[in-house]
Amino acid sequence: MLQVSRLVQRPRSFESLCGLNPSEFTILAEQLEPLWIRAHRTSLLREGRQRRIGAGRQFKLDVPHRLLLTLIYLRHYLPMHLLGVLFEMDAANVCRNIHALLPLLEQALPAPLRPRTLNSRKVAPDDAEPRRRLRTLEDVLEAFPEIADIIVDGTEQPRGQPLKKKGSGPGKKPVGRPKDQKKFFSVKKGTHTLKTQVAVTPDGLVVHLSAPAGGRTHDMKVLKQSRLLPRLPRGSRVWGDRGYTGLDKLCPQHEVIVPRMRPKGGTLSPEDRELNHQIAKVRITVENVVCKLKKFRVCKEFYRNDTRRHGLFWGCVAGLVNLRTVNRAPQIA
Repeated sequence: MLQVSRLVQRPRSFESLCGLNPSEFTILAEQLEPLWIRAHRTSLLREGRQRRIGAGRQFKLDVPHRLLLTLIYLRHYLPMHLLGVLFEMDAANVCRNIHALLPLLEQALPAPLRPRTLNSRKVAPDDAEPRRRLRTLEDVLEAFPEIADIIVDGTEQPRGQPLKKKGSGPGKKPVGRPKDQKKFFSVKKGTHTLKTQVAVTPDGLVVHLSAPAGGRTHDMKVLKQSRLLPRLPRGSRVWGDRGYTGLDKLCPQHEVIVPRMRPKGGTLSPEDRELNHQIAKVRITVENVVCKLKKFRVCKEFYRNDTRRHGLFWGCVAGLVNLRTVNRAPQIA
């Protein structure tokens, strides 16, 4: 079985395995401990439970090893059976441990605002003062009032073909193709995908994630449905690619900056080419952030989980990327 005490002795291997260095992992595990204790206590006190508190089988993994299991899953997206071999557990138990920790991990991390966030309340030990975390876009704008630029971009992740709906009666077989097959088919990728919009600051901090949409959905529609624009202060600048052309007509209270499109049958002027070059220098930040997100293979490879958990996985990964960005930013005295 993988042991945290042994892995921390090899920092480079530890970081390649779970995406955090040993010091970041230790701090995160300490912050998860009170969250797990409170969540477990709430579960034991739920209505309808017949056993007394303390009865029943005990957990095999403590919080650090459960965190290690979850980070390895997010980083490498290994099958549950393989993780069961590494941690000497059956696949069902591995699945239960991961899904129980993911909502708490999102709370402990500086995760961005996203629709249907499970619980944004931060829980701290009783003997410690609550720490302020940059979780929501409002927190970021309050802590850094000088931020006036938000860079948005959409990214896609392959998924399976939508399932056919079952028949109404017993023994009925599903007939025909699913109605939402076209909704998830992306012509650009040539397969069924889930699209997520990422909004970052010029410093590379992820501040907003949209709800997953079908791969056929246009980037402009995803932005309008994400409810990001009403949260931005008036006069802020929104940077996007050519997919957001025409956004300035929908939100005149913001300054929209997108590259110039080449006219049909014509060419761009030298001034427009230079403008697009300068815009690309700013927008490269969101491309680099998306690259960091997809280093966690749960956000890159074929998505094989429940679609309703897609936002939770992306929220945890974005929180991990933000944690690395904040901890490794140069400190200016």
